[in-house]
Amino acid sequence: MAPGPVFMPLQPGSAGARKTYHLIMEGQGMKEQLLILLLLLCGGVELSAQTIVQQFVAISTGGEVSDMDLNQPTGKGSVLIAMPALLSPGAKVLSVTDNAPDGGNTYKQIPGATSSCANKSVDIWYCENCKPGVTELKFHLSGQPKGSINAFLEVSDMALSSVVDGSGAHVSDGTATSGGLEVGPSITTTAKDFIIARYFPTVPLPTGVRPAAWTYTTSYVYVLNAPLGTYQPTLTGGSAGGSFCIGMAAFKTATSIAVPQPSHNQN
Repeated sequence: MAPGPVFMPLQPGSAGARKTYHLIMEGQGMKEQLLILLLLLCGGVELSAQTIVQQFVAISTGGEVSDMDLNQPTGKGSVLIAMPALLSPGAKVLSVTDNAPDGGNTYKQIPGATSSCANKSVDIWYCENCKPGVTELKFHLSGQPKGSINAFLEVSDMALSSVVDGSGAHVSDGTATSGGLEVGPSITTTAKDFIIARYFPTVPLPTGVRPAAWTYTTSYVYVLNAPLGTYQPTLTGGSAGGSFCIGMAAFKTATSIAVPQPSHNQN
């Protein structure tokens, strides 16, 4: 049996609980609906705010199946995001499964988010409106890679269906600038989103990310409750001329409604 996972602390810790407001349109007359939309445009009504319930990274060594034990059982209706980084050339993730008591959830691969560099690859998988009680994930791999670094997040208050906002984006075989900057891909959203970018750099690791909307960890960066717009992370503090790869995806907040409003460009 392959050695169990080694858990690595992330920066910063899990986000705290957030007060949310739900926009309820059903059963309202035309005047009431117009009033609600007016309040939304004027900032008087908030859409649900995403909450990161748990997040961590685990290292697994060898084998065609990479196991990942979670810190706590997952909740009902969350979006579960699994982001493996395989440490052998040519290896691929064939599928992701879990042990939800009412039957395993269905995980899908984000199209356009797979990237590779320096004989390694990163990928983003997810399940939406997930069944609760998951305590273990399994990554089913092609071949027998020498190891993987698997990142996981559980995010609540997300859309229950069609949660992915468009396609993913990626940079493969990227090269850091002379100043150690690793410029990621660009993604444009259509709703209030949770945006995440999984990366794999050379040593030394980047030490931060810009612009300020992004939150840095040693395996991925993300933006919570991002207004619609265009987003592009730049990792800082890396190795000049180093190789890197980044895959990125956006997930829609619960009860998001497309209304006319100024777009937000974080660049």
